[in-house]
Amino acid sequence: MSAARKDTPAPDMGGLSQDWERLRSLRRGERQEDGDRDQEQHDDQDPEQRPARRKSPPGRSRGGRRPPPAAADAVPTTVRFDPEESSQIDRFVLELRDDAGRRALDKAEVVRELIRMGMEHEPTRRALLKRLR
Repeated sequence: MSAARKDTPAPDMGGLSQDWERLRSLRRGERQEDGDRDQEQHDDQDPEQRPARRKSPPGRSRGGRRPPPAAADAVPTTVRFDPEESSQIDRFVLELRDDAGRRALDKAEVVRELIRMGMEHEPTRRALLKRLR
């Protein structure tokens, strides 16, 4: 970043001036110092006075399986089907959704659960191996 750019005044952006100033301060590292002060204040509190963290129940409410990974953490995987098979799979996923009493169910979740079943359930693993041979 050039020196001239650092010293330029904030442009007149109407109601966005505070956001512009906050961005400039973040770039200068002022926010980090504020965060350190906030942490120090939080550490000074008695542990019993700190707000209790709410613990979420383990697993999802839909079968106890892990939730899908966040988009930033996910490793994308593509499965290609021909158009006819894709339509059959769409119908199958809709049937699964209805049978499971779910409001939403996507193909990615079905594929994740099928792979997990193959890893955890030996008869499913053997059936998969039989089809792959």
